[in-house]
Amino acid sequence: MTVGLLSTITAVFYGSTVSVLALTATFSGRDTLRREARRTLAVLVPGRAVEPRQPDREA
Repeated sequence: MTVGLLSTITAVFYGSTVSVLALTATFSGRDTLRREARRTLAVLVPGRAVEPRQPDREA
């Protein structure tokens, strides 16, 4: 196998993984699954992590 082919396979695998996680983080019906998908995305795509807002318990 050539380096170019391995790079292409790796790029497709990474892109599809990030895409599936982004869709899961957006459209999942369960809160825990969305939260875990967002945490995994934060690891895979550094610099894009945004902490979710915590509900104000005093209100």
